[in-house]
Order: sequence, then structure tokens, then C-alpha cells
Amino acid sequence: MKTIVITPEVQAKGEIDTCNLLLKSNIERLHVRKPFASIESMRDYISALDSQYYHKISLHSHHGLVDEMKLGGKHFKSDQQVVKAKGLVSKSFHSLNELEFETKTLSYGFLSPIFESISKVCYASEFEMDDLKQKLRSFNNFPIYALGGIEMDKIKEVKDLGFSGVALLGTIWLEDKIEKRGEITEAILNA
Repeated sequence: MKTIVITPEVQAKGEIDTCNLLLKSNIERLHVRKPFASIESMRDYISALDSQYYHKISLHSHHGLVDEMKLGGKHFKSDQQVVKAKGLVSKSFHSLNELEFETKTLSYGFLSPIFESISKVCYASEFEMDDLKQKLRSFNNFPIYALGGIEMDKIKEVKDLGFSGVALLGTIWLEDKIEKRGEITEAILNA
């Protein structure tokens, strides 16, 4: 299953080392999501990553750095207007209607939360799984990645629903996952 990893908003213990390991692995992409970072701190963060993998990195903000640093893509929030760009363009969605009415050509999208969020308190899924499965089987505008509550025991269900892959955030970065981060990452990447 294709896997994208999203960085946490606030720097986690061992984050740069983990990101570099993930970039060297078979993950599809690394999404750098640092909404409170200045452009200078974002540039410093990216500079700490292995430049041979810059093509696998998408930014959620400071999109000008994508061209400046020759990164791989730009990601847009659900309420943002997608701007045509070089490289990959992705967007977040929170309902099936949002997917249905997206008119821009995207490389892929995130749909969330599929299950109860690990990283956001009281952020539960509102999807009816049978409706979701039916919609995903008929939707072919662009690949859709499942986001929200994705843990190892959910991978088979995500595949059965018809998602193109998974986007991981809390499973990798939450404080209580640090001790098992390597084990979790390897298991999900090999699923």
C-alpha cells in the first residue's frame, strides 16, 4: 500500500532523523506541515533533510520554497484554492461532496478523518463505510489517500475500502509512539 507521512505541526523528538530514514525507505512522499513556521525556519528544516530525496517532499505552506529548493510538490488545505504548479499538486478533503465538486486537476488527495483521529482530540469520522466504499470504487479523477486514525490494524480495511494509499501522522509522531516508531513505520511500509 502506498504510504505518505505528514510531519507534526510542532517538532517531535528525533523528527529529522526519522524523516531522513523515511525518505530513504519506500514511502511515496513526505508532507512537511509546519503551519506556525516562518519561511526561514521552514528553509532550515528542509535543509536538514537529505537533498537527494527533495523530489519526494511536498509542502503545506511557504509554497515558494518548492521551486526555490527544487522540492516535489505543493499541498493545499480543503478551504484553499488550488494554484496550478510545477510538480505534484495535492489537496485535503473532508467529505465526499468536496471530492465530487473538485474541478482542478490534482495528483492526489487526502480524505479525512476515515477513523477517529489519533492526533486530534474528538475528531471522529463521519463517513458511512458502505457509502465510502461505493464512492471510492466509482471515483477515478485522482488517487485518494486515507488519513485519520490509520494504524496497522486498519490497513486491510483501508485497502478493502478502495483507497490508493494511506497518509500517516499520529501513528508515527505521537509522544507515546516514540518507543515503537521504528517498528510501526516498518510494519506499515511493508503492509
